[in-house]
Amino acid sequence: MTASHPFQRRAAAFGLVASLTSTFGQSIFIGLFGAQIQSGLALSPSQWGALYGIATGASGMLMFWLGAMADRVATGRAITLALVILTVGAATMALAQGPWTLAIAFFCLRLGGQGLCSHIAIVTAARHAQRRGRNIAIATFGFILGEALLPLVVTAMMGWIDWRWVWACAGALVLVGALPLLRRMAAPLPLIVLPANGTPVAADMRRRDLLRHPAFLAALPVMLVFPFVVTSVFLHQGSISALRGWSPPQVAIAYLCFASSQAVATWLTGRLVDHSGAVQMFRFYLLPLAAGVLLGAFAPPGMAVWGLYIGLGIGSGCQSVLSGALWAELFGIERLGMVRGVYTALMVLATAASPPLLGLALQDQVPLTLLASTVAIYAVVMPWIVTRWVRAPVPTVAPI
Repeated sequence: MTASHPFQRRAAAFGLVASLTSTFGQSIFIGLFGAQIQSGLALSPSQWGALYGIATGASGMLMFWLGAMADRVATGRAITLALVILTVGAATMALAQGPWTLAIAFFCLRLGGQGLCSHIAIVTAARHAQRRGRNIAIATFGFILGEALLPLVVTAMMGWIDWRWVWACAGALVLVGALPLLRRMAAPLPLIVLPANGTPVAADMRRRDLLRHPAFLAALPVMLVFPFVVTSVFLHQGSISALRGWSPPQVAIAYLCFASSQAVATWLTGRLVDHSGAVQMFRFYLLPLAAGVLLGAFAPPGMAVWGLYIGLGIGSGCQSVLSGALWAELFGIERLGMVRGVYTALMVLATAASPPLLGLALQDQVPLTLLASTVAIYAVVMPWIVTRWVRAPVPTVAPI
């Protein structure tokens, strides 16, 4: 039994609530207000997209340094900073009068919600656990609940109040509801946690050491490919639907398939990680992505849309658990915040680059079958190429 075992359930519950709260800074929530905000602030779609992209990129790069805060600062203080930034973003959004204030709102929402709040949720769940996969899976369900519930709530609220008041309510809910609850849940969680027997510890590892480490560098081409692909597919969903002849009702049903398969895959991946380890899962977790894109490109239209979104949903569930469990398994838990913070910054850069690249490919009329085949081959082959480096033990030096 590890020293963190007594806090396992509390850490999982904290991660669930924190990840649910992060939804206020996630793309799926902010995107619900796109048309109203563009109309209210007289912005073109390109201006809206540019402001959002710049703010997201800036917040993601800041995570390169802020991610380590989860290793040095008590969980209650760290989540307080995250939620205060998130509240400022919601309040600024409610008061936004032009592009500059909107950019500030985007930055705070993305940094406080999608960045820090999500990061602290997963790191806390992974650190205080004997069964790490199960704990991360429970925390990840907060993201799924937010994606399923909050759009329905927002749609209902915008039917009878202005979008600015919806953001004001969101800020008040974070400040008055989520903040005191999460601080209370975090209070007993210790900052220093002894690692499990046999788990490598990188207590003295610095960022430049991490960026030169063979295991980290080998894992990146695999761990970054899913967010790279899924972001571009979702943002270009309209163009892909037109090319494949998918109707809006078919796509709507496909999103339900995505959410359902994501939930099931998240839970199963957590159990498999606890049973076999994250490194063993690493070799296989991109297979649903390969199957999904191949079905999306080659299957008949009615089957293709559901096959694509089910494959992406299974892959998303696997990714959400492995993105916390793999780094803890390779590098230990003492610097997990730093390691995952660097990974998060690189992931943001990858997701910022993928939509323009797919847009250029679609503009040049590159066949979807060729794009899907390329992704599928990469997803099957690359994990097996890099596995021997990812499996290599991480050299550590005991802290003085």
